Amino acid sequence: MLDQDADLDLLYQTEIADPDWYKTNIPCQVGCPARTDVSNYIGLISQGRFDEAYVLNRRSNVVPGVLGRTCARPCEPVCRRNKVDGQQVAICWLKRASHDHREYRHLPERPAITKTEKIAIVGAGSAGVACARELAEMGYAVTIFDMYPAPGGMMVGGIPVWRLPREVTKEEIDEYLEALGVEVRLNTIVGKDVQLTDLLRDYSAVYIGAGCMLSNPLTGPDNKVVPGSDLHGVVAGLPFLEKINFGEPVYVGKRVVVLGAGFTAMDCCRSAIRFGAEKVYVLYRRSKEEMPSDEYEVDEAMLEHVEFQYLCSPVEILSDDGKHVSGVKMVRNRLGDPDAGGRRRPLPVPGSEYVVECDQVISAFGQYADTSWIPSEELNLEVNRWGIPLVDRDTWMTSYPGLFAGGDFTEGSRNLISAIADGRDAAASINHYLGHEDGPAEQPVEIELPDFRRGMVDDYESIPYQVIPSLPLQKRFSITVESETGYSPEEAITQARRCLQCQLNIMIDPSICILCSGCVDICPYDCISMQGLTRMVKGDPLHQLAEETWKGGADMIIDEEKCIRCGLCIVRCPTDAISMVQFQVKSANNRWSVSNLPVLNNTR
Repeated sequence: MLDQDADLDLLYQTEIADPDWYKTNIPCQVGCPARTDVSNYIGLISQGRFDEAYVLNRRSNVVPGVLGRTCARPCEPVCRRNKVDGQQVAICWLKRASHDHREYRHLPERPAITKTEKIAIVGAGSAGVACARELAEMGYAVTIFDMYPAPGGMMVGGIPVWRLPREVTKEEIDEYLEALGVEVRLNTIVGKDVQLTDLLRDYSAVYIGAGCMLSNPLTGPDNKVVPGSDLHGVVAGLPFLEKINFGEPVYVGKRVVVLGAGFTAMDCCRSAIRFGAEKVYVLYRRSKEEMPSDEYEVDEAMLEHVEFQYLCSPVEILSDDGKHVSGVKMVRNRLGDPDAGGRRRPLPVPGSEYVVECDQVISAFGQYADTSWIPSEELNLEVNRWGIPLVDRDTWMTSYPGLFAGGDFTEGSRNLISAIADGRDAAASINHYLGHEDGPAEQPVEIELPDFRRGMVDDYESIPYQVIPSLPLQKRFSITVESETGYSPEEAITQARRCLQCQLNIMIDPSICILCSGCVDICPYDCISMQGLTRMVKGDPLHQLAEETWKGGADMIIDEEKCIRCGLCIVRCPTDAISMVQFQVKSANNRWSVSNLPVLNNTR
């Protein structure tokens, strides 16, 4: 591959097409912690093949229907479609479409138990479910212990029904685990109903995927607990959502202040609206640009009449009667130098205090892991200053042999897809620790690759980005009705055709290329050019050949960043010197390999 180096005054240099190059050439897959095969599943959707897309997606994601509604979407900011029209492919929402429009449920046949070792998993959240799925498919007997009345962790305890219907979690978690033969013991608190030492005694390996279940305290600019935090009407975000999600009585005020701006804060403020709050504020200590929530979540909350105030921090919770919340005193901030996390530190502006009247304050400052149930001293377990077990990042094993941990429990509160990736990696390490080399049996998925010529008939580079359809505002105010209605099959197919299929790459066979420049003339994005070899960077292997052997000559330069995979150059080439080849990136235990697959020219 040859790429232009803009910093070298239009000189060109050879780019080695090794696994690292292909990893960067498929940025969506690299951006996904679980290494989802994005290009292929979206290519399948572009052909209306939702069932195949769903099954392919489930290999990496485990719960595609859940993630299609709730994923943090780290793949989308790096999507190369952004460079064409400034709008990424709707990767997350298309994942949901593969779930919503499939014909069959695709529950697996129960794998045979072929291993003598038994595995215990603490926590039925995303990390625990992913780990259990992998281990069950490897032939282990797996038992999950969870404190909630339903499996799913934050998927059922922290995400509201109006975002994630429980029929989706029931099918993709409850029924899926049952089909795999995984035993799930609910309403079971490890450390109370059963001890960790008992699990280590009775099972060959134990994986802790207990997540972050404790809410951070309500603190002010001085990092001290804000006075008045114990008043009636002050509640942490996660317990507030847990009560809603498990049908327990919950108090919602008429004027509600939500402190924080992450995903929990967005779920809290929009849930309060659905419970009939007359006014809801989201107050955040930094600027809008530094909010953890994505722009779409904020836009939806604003549409539902949530008011956002930025650059302000709480200094006191007020009360008119000494018992109940009557308001919150805030101080305005300015942004100082970046903190340890890279974000600019909020600094209070003296004399800028003001009061927001309210009768409820919901603190959504994040969560942390509960380690009180781990007998670290008894196990001689190495832990950090917060009591969280230290793990080897290559194996996810703690200092106690056979005890593994991961997901948000060890890494801090993040997102579902990252925890799923951790759980899958931990399962492979557990299998290796127990002396077995074989990985999980991949479900066979026969995939015909997308037709790379679809651009010539679809004008796919001009298809506009479509935000996922949702209920009109007047129909949203229900705590049990899903707000987003999702793409129709036709809309999903159209949005899938916006994908540039970055795993496809143009290859030119120099032995039959006649340097006619026809591909250069027809390329709509000027990504192919013919250059003299003297235009190579001095010291480049081709430059050296040009000077020592060829005494000049020319070559075809391909800029992969500009290429939209339209295939026009292939059609134009008179000698069939140009071909389109698919390169598939695979990962196992963080080790990457590349294989090339032939591209099939399918018809629709």
